[in-house]
Amino acid sequence: MIYIEQPPFLPWLGFCEALIACTSVALYDNVAFTQGGWQNRNRIKTANGPAWLTVPVTHSPGQLIRETRIAEGFDASSMVKTLRLAYGRGPYADEALQVIVPPLSAGHNWLADLNTDLVTQIALALGSRASLFLTSRIPPAESTDKTGRLAHICAAAGEPELWAGSGTRRYLDTAALAERGISVLWNEFNGRHPRYAQAWPKQGFAPGLSVVDAACAIGWAGVAAMLRTGLHAYRPTALMGEPR
Repeated sequence: MIYIEQPPFLPWLGFCEALIACTSVALYDNVAFTQGGWQNRNRIKTANGPAWLTVPVTHSPGQLIRETRIAEGFDASSMVKTLRLAYGRGPYADEALQVIVPPLSAGHNWLADLNTDLVTQIALALGSRASLFLTSRIPPAESTDKTGRLAHICAAAGEPELWAGSGTRRYLDTAALAERGISVLWNEFNGRHPRYAQAWPKQGFAPGLSVVDAACAIGWAGVAAMLRTGLHAYRPTALMGEPR
């Protein structure tokens, strides 16, 4: 089973579940960068409530994600300081940041490289067995429509099943994919978002934050176990990334 998504910055738990559920995860970097999307920003929880962490980039209309350069003004040390202020009291903050800080501080010039580094290290911390790859590294698809390109990515990975987020229902043509031998399994993660002992509890629980929020609270092993438990309840027959 494969999951396909534009490479996210400090991804949320729904993406991390795919790292556990799937045998392949494709980082779709040869599509247009979306300003205001999740490719260069994500949310954490602070003393003042949820807040954005944003990597500044240089952007022009039609620019692909793989062509998106990190702006010279990006201050990784300032971002790390923000994370420590937000989560320094968390029981697993040091463990969580040991995974996050090296990619942030590596001096990447390109957004796709930074996000790939982050996703790779997070996958390792979660014990993921998924094969990660950038879609720009495979031969280009003959088809230019969304369905054709998705089918091409699945075929390149040798995966006949697509793990699809509920947000893709508005455009994913499952019938056309079926004609190409690709079946779709829906991932309705928003409705079953897990709860955990989140930082700043008086504010109430805030869903949809970066995985760093959960990792600082319950550790990487705790996040992996939580996601596996939820996945098993949702899809009891899921292979959870195990080789076919």
